Amino acid sequence: MRKPHQIWTLVSPAMHRRLKEYAVENKIASTRAKMIMYILYNFHTNKLLEDYTFQSKSGKMVNIKVSDAELEYIKSLAQRYNVTISRLLRNMVYTYFRVMEKEEQRA
Repeated sequence: MRKPHQIWTLVSPAMHRRLKEYAVENKIASTRAKMIMYILYNFHTNKLLEDYTFQSKSGKMVNIKVSDAELEYIKSLAQRYNVTISRLLRNMVYTYFRVMEKEEQRA
């Protein structure tokens, strides 16, 4: 059996906490890695927002084990947005929660 690939990203402490809270609140797989994969597959945006609050010295690491197919999908997304995989993951999380906040404010 082939070993899964590992990808990682650093996210801001606020996003790290938010990933867990949101997953628990919405009864989604509660690990941060699975929440990020949920966002990648279920959230589609034309424009990624940059998390300007992120600082690598205070960043929290998230390590994700992915299959060959998942890695190829993530690489294609990174290429589409012209960013590294780590930055793609960080910005997708940030964009997802910003969009969710805006939708909640409208309601």
